Amino acid sequence: MAAWRPHSVGITGHSQGLAVAATLALATTEDSFHSISRKALGLLMLTGIYPQMDYPPAGLSTPPDTAQEDGAPTPMAVVLKLTRAQLASAVDRHNAYQPTVAMRIHLSLTNGDKIFVVSGATSSLTRFVASLKREFDTGGADQTRIPFSKRKPGVAVKYLSINAPYHCELLAPAAKGACEYATRRGWLLDGRCLRRPLKATDDGRDVRGVRKLSHFLLRSMIELRVDWPAAVTCPGVTHVVDFGPGGVNGIGVLVHRIYEGRGVSVICAGAFESRNSPLAAKTDLYRRDATALLRAPNWADEFRPRLIRCAADGRLHIDTPMSRLLGKPPVMVAGMTPSTISDVFVSAVVRAGYHIELSGGGHFSEPMLRDKVDKILKQAGPGTGITINSIYVNPFLWNIQYPAMQTMRREGIPMEGLCIGAGVPSFEVCNEIIASIREVGFRHIGLKPSSVSTIRLVIKIAQANADFPILLQWTGGRGGGHHSFEDFHQPILETYSAIRAQKNIVLVAGSGFGGVDDTLPYLTGDWSRRFDRAPMPFDGCLFGSRVMVAKEGAASDSVKEAIVAAQG
Repeated sequence: MAAWRPHSVGITGHSQGLAVAATLALATTEDSFHSISRKALGLLMLTGIYPQMDYPPAGLSTPPDTAQEDGAPTPMAVVLKLTRAQLASAVDRHNAYQPTVAMRIHLSLTNGDKIFVVSGATSSLTRFVASLKREFDTGGADQTRIPFSKRKPGVAVKYLSINAPYHCELLAPAAKGACEYATRRGWLLDGRCLRRPLKATDDGRDVRGVRKLSHFLLRSMIELRVDWPAAVTCPGVTHVVDFGPGGVNGIGVLVHRIYEGRGVSVICAGAFESRNSPLAAKTDLYRRDATALLRAPNWADEFRPRLIRCAADGRLHIDTPMSRLLGKPPVMVAGMTPSTISDVFVSAVVRAGYHIELSGGGHFSEPMLRDKVDKILKQAGPGTGITINSIYVNPFLWNIQYPAMQTMRREGIPMEGLCIGAGVPSFEVCNEIIASIREVGFRHIGLKPSSVSTIRLVIKIAQANADFPILLQWTGGRGGGHHSFEDFHQPILETYSAIRAQKNIVLVAGSGFGGVDDTLPYLTGDWSRRFDRAPMPFDGCLFGSRVMVAKEGAASDSVKEAIVAAQG
C-alpha cells in the first residue's frame, strides 16, 4: 500500500467496491488494514441485509416470453443502446402515470455511454421494460433502408439477478437503518483519515473531508445513484488498475470504454493475461521497464493536424495522414458526374495543389478515357498523378475503365489511385482489385462505405492488405451522402476505434462541408466532444457542391448562384 500510494491520483470502487477502495485508502499498516477490513466487511454485510428486510421479494409471476428474452423480472435491469436523454425521457413519461412514488422508475446507474441500469418496483419495472420494447427497436426489424432520422432507436434490456432496487431512493429507509446499526456496532470510519483521494461514485467528488465516512459508504452502496464515468475521470491520469474479480471481462472494460481514445491504459490485476483484449494484465504490473507497458492510443495526439515547415520551400503545411499519403493538403474534391468529368475543371484543381478524382462517368470507351487523361496531364503540368473514380456496380463502364487504367499505368501514364464509388464490393473482389492495381503501380484505393456494416467490411479489407493505403471516404446519408441512409456521426462513433487500429486507413469526411467553421472541428476531432467522447480527428475532408461554383466549373450561373445562396 505504501508503494502505490505516492503514484496514485485517486481510488474508487463500483457500487459495493467503494468499501474496498475506502479500506485501501485508509489503511497505513497491516494491523490497521485488518482492523479497517473488519469494519468494511460489516458494512458490506449490511448492504445485503437491510435492503432485503426493507424490500422483500414481490413474488411476481414471470410471463414465459419475458423470462426467455430478458430473464426473470427483478427490481433492476440493464438498458443498452439508448442515450441518457432518450432513457431519461422514457423514465419521465412512465413516472408521470404512476399513482404513487413507490411505483416510480429510477435511472440508478450510469456505467458509460449508452450503458445504464434502471431500478424500481418489480411490477412497475416490468411494465416499463415492456414500454421500452414497444417504443424502441429490439433488433427484429430491418431498418437499413430507412433514413436514420426516421428509424426507431435500438434498445436492449436484461434483468439483473438481484432482489432489491439498489441505488435509488426506494432504499433510503434501508440505508438509514444500516447507518444506525453501523453506529451501534462501532463500525465507524472517518474520511479525514483517508491517505489518498477517495472518489464518490455519485458525482466523482473527493470525500476526504467526510467525517461520517461509514454512513456515506452505506448510502453510496444502497441508495445513491452511480455515475461511473464521473467516478473514474481524473485529469492527468495515465493508467487505471482494476483490482476487481472480473478479469478482462470485469469493471475494467467499462473504464476502458470511458477512457477510450484518451491515452489512458487500463490494467486488469485480476487477469494473468489479456490475449486479444485491449486491456493490460497482471503481468504488466511487474514489468521493470515502464516503457514496455501497454500504451493506449490518444487519438487527438496521434491524428490531429499539425503545422510543419518544409525545408524545400520554407512554407508552413498542414500535416495529417492524408497529406502524407498524397503530398497535398488534407482537402480534396470528390469524383462527381458531370462536374469532375471536365478536364478543364480537374486540371484547375490539380494546378491549385489539391487532390481530385476524375469521374469515370461519361467515359464510355478506352479512347475517351485516354484522351481525357492526356488533356489533364497537358494542362496540369509535370508531376501530376491521376486518380479515377469508377463505379463497380455499373458493369458496362467498369469493364471498360478497370482494365484500361491498368494498361495505361503499365505504359507509364501516372495513374496513381482508384476510388470505387456507389458502394463497397465484396471482400474477395476488393482483395483481387487491390492485388491487381498494386501490381501495376497504383499507390492507393478509395472506398465509400454506406453503413456500419460496410465500414467494418472496409476495416476487414484493410487488415487483409495492411501494406496498401485505403482512403475510407465517409459521407453518411446527409449532404452529399446519396448512397447512404445513415446519420453522419453515429456510425463513426461506433467504429472509430476499429478504424484507427488499422494504420493503412486514411479517414476522410464529406457531408455538405463548405467552410472553415464546419470543416475544422472534424480535422481537430472536436466534433465528437458533444457526444461525451474523446476527440476523433478525420485525416481530411472532401468537397463536392462547394467547388461547383468555381470559375472553371461547368455548372450554369444560376446553379452557382443557388449554391452560394443555400444555407449551410
